[in-house]
Amino acid sequence: MKSIQSLVLIGSGNVASLMAEAFKDVGLDIWGVYSKTTENAKILAEKINVNVFKSVAEIPTDADAYLLAVNESALPVLIKELEIIEGILMHTSGSVGLDVFPENVSRSAVFYPLQTFSKSRQIDFSTVPILIESKDNQILEELMVLGAKISNNVKIADSVQRKQLHLAAVFACNFSNFMFHIAEELLKENNLDFELLKPLIIETTAKLNEISPLEAQTGPAIRNNKKILNKHLKMLENHPEYQNIYRLISDQIKKLKSV
Repeated sequence: MKSIQSLVLIGSGNVASLMAEAFKDVGLDIWGVYSKTTENAKILAEKINVNVFKSVAEIPTDADAYLLAVNESALPVLIKELEIIEGILMHTSGSVGLDVFPENVSRSAVFYPLQTFSKSRQIDFSTVPILIESKDNQILEELMVLGAKISNNVKIADSVQRKQLHLAAVFACNFSNFMFHIAEELLKENNLDFELLKPLIIETTAKLNEISPLEAQTGPAIRNNKKILNKHLKMLENHPEYQNIYRLISDQIKKLKSV
């Protein structure tokens, strides 16, 4: 079976940068980087010692695969520009289906890493779930081999499943991180350091290795401690938007009692 040996990176953001390093580390032949932000492409290309393509016209058409790690809104236009590509075109989005590729792009796929990425953070890709999709079984096999080079957890997931995973990830990651931001702001107002909360945050996530989120739920809302709940709401009087969040989430947690 043919395997993916050569890759062109389309994009230079967080996902593209960290995946580029992961693929480079396992010896994949990366032909170069293209990004509409040429300066960012140069930074990434220098980091992994590959070429920079300054325009779509410069991108070679005969690499084995092309990783489209770009903003979801940019995909349709970019795919249109890359229709002549001979290799596999694969995007990395969790919220965009396989149907973003027009019918004339037969070698299309999704290669979605389920993780939060920041350029300043190194990622152990072996722990990152990679969800793949394609209508072509041979491409699926090639993606399974490619994914296994960097991850111990590669699974096939269709567009509906992947979108559901992405939605769940927004709750688990993006929303929880925003809660950390609120906590930090409230502490700053009282000259307290966010570092004080980090052991609590670490334990909150660590115990999920042993018990379910439902079993792990603690706090005044699950106990329906009205005295503390009302006290907290009063403390948030200067932050009506945080008050609303506190009230809404507490009300939802109370309902867990009947689950």
